[in-house]
Amino acid sequence: MNPKNRKIQIASFDDTIVVGINSAMVDYKLAWNINNKLSLNLVRYDDLIFEGAPFSFFYYTAGENYNVYNLVSLVNKDRVLYSFTPRLDYLFLIQNTLSSERQINIMRGLREIEGLHAFLLEKDKNLRQVLETIAGCEQQMMDKKKKQNDINAVREQMREQEAQLAALRAQS
Repeated sequence: MNPKNRKIQIASFDDTIVVGINSAMVDYKLAWNINNKLSLNLVRYDDLIFEGAPFSFFYYTAGENYNVYNLVSLVNKDRVLYSFTPRLDYLFLIQNTLSSERQINIMRGLREIEGLHAFLLEKDKNLRQVLETIAGCEQQMMDKKKKQNDINAVREQMREQEAQLAALRAQS
């Protein structure tokens, strides 16, 4: 294919709900509160690295064809991943379509957490850049996880083969 005819495919964020969170809570405490309130299982993964600074990254998927949730810190000491007005400390992203009722319940649940202010954000051009950065981090994390799963599967196959060989040796 002629390189001039290639098109860069950029993920659509039409089915992503972006919630801005303002809270002084540390990341793990915030994730714990969200998990308890919304019955999720956000787990911390490798930090999102942006311009040399790490920003915490939490991930939960409800399974294939269900929602994916990310919690990303926007502030690390004196570094900021992206500045918002009003000031936001975290982004909570929900991928894949939600019913209006579920979206209302999520926002209500978030707003019930003491010390947390949650806002639905409109997706503009600048926010799209942040979402692309986060999506790239998520893809790297999934690739790393897949690679680790592949390595573990190979190790398990080797153990099974070794056990079969040991059983055959014992029989002879």
